[in-house]
Amino acid sequence: MNCIDALEGMAKALLGKFLDVSSEYRLDDSEYIRNVKAVIDAVILFVKNNPEISDNPDLIRDVLYDFAKRRWLARLEKTVDSDQEAGASRDLEYQEYCYDYLYAHGNYPR
Repeated sequence: MNCIDALEGMAKALLGKFLDVSSEYRLDDSEYIRNVKAVIDAVILFVKNNPEISDNPDLIRDVLYDFAKRRWLARLEKTVDSDQEAGASRDLEYQEYCYDYLYAHGNYPR
């Protein structure tokens, strides 16, 4: 295993654990997403300070961002009741928008 794979694996493990804790303690989604951003920013900073690991920190940012977002959306899909399935796809699209907005701005869209 090379360094970038180990770093990515560790970050994914942290992101997964943050999602588990967030779900278990029913934390606000904005808190989880701020934690995601903190982990990703820390990984990117580490990669930038250690260029021998990777010359493309944006690639790992995208991988980790997509991983965390997919896991979060999958958790939301599991919580949708069968009687809500008709509007679930629209709601998930909105939740995807909210995730992106929270990640970029740190608070909910108004």
